[in-house]
Amino acid sequence: MLLPLLLAAVCLTLFPVITIALLAIAVLLFVVALRRHEQTDPIVHQPYELEKVAQLREGEDHDVTNQYTAMGSIKPGRFRLWTVLAITCLIDWIARHICTRGTLGRIATIHSAHWVFIDQYRRGFFCTSYDGTHEAYMDDFINKVGWGLNLLFSNGVGYPKTSWLIQGGSDNEQKFEYYIFRHQIPVDVWYKAYPGLTGFDLLRNSLIRDGLTRSDMTDDEVREWLNLI
Repeated sequence: MLLPLLLAAVCLTLFPVITIALLAIAVLLFVVALRRHEQTDPIVHQPYELEKVAQLREGEDHDVTNQYTAMGSIKPGRFRLWTVLAITCLIDWIARHICTRGTLGRIATIHSAHWVFIDQYRRGFFCTSYDGTHEAYMDDFINKVGWGLNLLFSNGVGYPKTSWLIQGGSDNEQKFEYYIFRHQIPVDVWYKAYPGLTGFDLLRNSLIRDGLTRSDMTDDEVREWLNLI
């Protein structure tokens, strides 16, 4: 993961003008290819299957936390595959080094999220667990980081059309929800380490525990700590 960055840093140091020119050309070629793919990707009809949605609903809201599991095909061609691989690597780096305090962007209800490529990178498997209802979870993503959904899932077959990779897509909520339900799969078993507790509860409990071990709190910090109990 660090090797491309190190190579870029070395090239910028030794050959700054040539490196910047090559990077500019590469970005331009990517943008042109991206727009061509966005305009020519076939539109795939996503039917709203009432029986499937009812089955999915039966497995939800038995706890304060729910799960979402989905599987879908990557759009054919190396361009889409390399794009989604680069994006998942970027997201992995951000999750490890930037969003490390229990939130993903402005969303604090996620407990876990995992993406796996299967069938020799022809399909993707995604699973996550989150606080609240399925509708609230999707609304959070659409309203707060809809561009992030487009960035990743627009490379999947059947996703609503996007513009420049981040616009459109999830903005069409009906088509987006049809896409989500179409690819969601029911699960019989999923794991949660702390049943009955939300992400907020876990954070509060952690702050309470930390306060018990501190002897240097100011009066204001003590009052804030007591409010947590």
